[in-house]
Amino acid sequence: MSTGDLLHIELKKQSSCSMQLTNKSDKYVIFKVKTTNPKKYCVRPNTGVVMPGSTCRVTFTMQAQKEAPPDMQCKDKFLLQSVVAPDGTTTKDITSDM
Repeated sequence: MSTGDLLHIELKKQSSCSMQLTNKSDKYVIFKVKTTNPKKYCVRPNTGVVMPGSTCRVTFTMQAQKEAPPDMQCKDKFLLQSVVAPDGTTTKDITSDM
């Protein structure tokens, strides 16, 4: 997935979109979203727990841009990491080493 697939970019306007994460397993799953340009994007929630059979909506917001990127190509990327977690895990249990 690339940012072009997520956001419709308009200069001088903040842009947002969302993605639904679905846990089709019978285990708890912890996720974390990273970006190559954290000053440009706000991702909420950027970490979380998706319970078995549940979903979670993640919103990506790009700050207003004053000018288009050189060569009109956006090279920003996002990475969604996930790992199976112990039953009953909550967001309070998430640590930076997970």
